[in-house]
Amino acid sequence: MGKAPRPSLLVLFLEFSFFNAGYNTLTNVYPGEVLPTKIRGIGTGFAAAVSRVGAGIGTFLLPVSMENLGPGPTMLMAAGVAFAGAALSQWLAPETKGKSLTEAAAGYAR
Repeated sequence: MGKAPRPSLLVLFLEFSFFNAGYNTLTNVYPGEVLPTKIRGIGTGFAAAVSRVGAGIGTFLLPVSMENLGPGPTMLMAAGVAFAGAALSQWLAPETKGKSLTEAAAGYAR
């Protein structure tokens, strides 16, 4: 299998960096936007902790997968996990555009 041309690699890396930065930022900002004030700190901390656990698991599994499956299947699986996470986030996350914090958090009030 041949190597990808350098301009293609640069474009793909820049796309990855752009989307990765967006979703990483949302881990810190979005929970504070949609959770009620009473649990906002706990919710934001929980989201950050879960993201760290996921990063740790990924850091452990990536070399194992590269060794056993090779780079192609490993990258396809990583892309699948990223796509599934993005689709799940879009499906489950409420839209907060144009809402105050109180309005955005109203769906979680008990």
